[in-house]
Amino acid sequence: MNTDNYIKRILDELESLAENDLDPKSGRLFSHIYSHGIGELDELAREAYLRYMDKTMLDFTVYPSILKMEMDLVKFANQIFNNENGVGNYTYGGTESIMLAMKACREYYRDKYGKSFIPKAVLPATAHPAFYKAALYLGYKVKVATKLGDGYTAEADVINEMLDRDTVFIAGSAPSYPYGNMDDIKGMSDLAQDNNIWLHVDACIGGFVLPFIERLGYRVDPFDFRLEGVTSLSADLHKYGYAPKGASLILYRDPEYRIGQIYVCSRWPGYPLVNTTVLSSRSAGPLAASWAIVRYLGMDGYTRLTSRIISAKRKIIKGLEELGLDIIGEPVSSIVAFTTWDYRVFQLCDEMKKRGWYIQAQPGSRKLGFPPSIHLTIAPVHDDIAEEFIEALGIVMDELEAEELDIENIVSAIGITDDTKPSDLKDKLGLIIELLGIDKESISGEMRLINTLMHEIKPEIVEYFLVNIVNRLFT
Repeated sequence: MNTDNYIKRILDELESLAENDLDPKSGRLFSHIYSHGIGELDELAREAYLRYMDKTMLDFTVYPSILKMEMDLVKFANQIFNNENGVGNYTYGGTESIMLAMKACREYYRDKYGKSFIPKAVLPATAHPAFYKAALYLGYKVKVATKLGDGYTAEADVINEMLDRDTVFIAGSAPSYPYGNMDDIKGMSDLAQDNNIWLHVDACIGGFVLPFIERLGYRVDPFDFRLEGVTSLSADLHKYGYAPKGASLILYRDPEYRIGQIYVCSRWPGYPLVNTTVLSSRSAGPLAASWAIVRYLGMDGYTRLTSRIISAKRKIIKGLEELGLDIIGEPVSSIVAFTTWDYRVFQLCDEMKKRGWYIQAQPGSRKLGFPPSIHLTIAPVHDDIAEEFIEALGIVMDELEAEELDIENIVSAIGITDDTKPSDLKDKLGLIIELLGIDKESISGEMRLINTLMHEIKPEIVEYFLVNIVNRLFT
């Protein structure tokens, strides 16, 4: 066998598989990628990744350098989040970080109230789904604070009204993913102290931006460990830390809070299993790349990149407003959400994608009171193409012909009413999927109809559909 030709065929097949993928380095994506635009930093990250790709994070006694890099990253994060005496760990993503915080909280209060204690969490309606996922896995009961302030921010007074004697966990976003607005973390901190409960700050998307915005002299409401009621905080290195996926950090105010995160098992004939995270065997490649990037950028490098984000955001907000689009709330970090208050936003997303731009549709929910909107995750590289993006968006808006969707009749034809339960649709599922034209070839195509339906239909019905659609597509 000519291995050179065989390898080339495999790589050619990979390239062919990706022919419909958008280019993550193009600067034309406003979600899923956080491009810094520094070529040599990409090269450094790849080299560090490859050097540690084959090393596992399972056993730091075999690879002590892994422990050193992890602790270096935690030290850097504790510095920027004012957590002088705190501890933390490297995880593979924000969902894992949040899950660990909720597990640590559960174990902390079970030590106080007994192993049978069922913890309860109060979450804002804008909290990331990772909290609901972790609650499901860990057996939490959840109350949702659906009453929100201006810009869909969570208010401490509303959360306070929902607390009861079994509530041990509350959470706030800094900022929220959908709209980029800051929750009332200070008010939540006071609540946590007054009621002896756990406050987790989800700074997964804002953690490596907000401290540097503040460093540039702009006002940022306190959200970190300067607030005495903050127990734990998550921040993703694979977002504005500019590291490869997956890379996140979970931090705790004090080592006693982390105890419940750590899992150890010696009840078998093999080696003692010691896990500081949910995952066990993990490639150390992302860790090494994260470490190298933080070493390269340091405080000054992150500050410079953040200044470019601020510049890009100003240009984009100005352009959106000139196009007559409404900004949702007062975005303080790197996220901007806007709307037309109708379903044209979904047409905008589809038409922009045809032109090589990816802007993220947010269906919202009529039942929950969230408008259809578009989410922009702004990165440093967008400072160079902000005007080009606004120009392209303006052209699409000028050319857009509003196509009326008879949503009521479509929903009626599917057989959905406000009283419909997921179980009522079991026998109709195949017909509905066929009616919507959903298959493996169409999942990256036009999404206007589907997004519109998701806005109109009850969330529990949407979730039922998506579970079953994904179950069919991944076969």
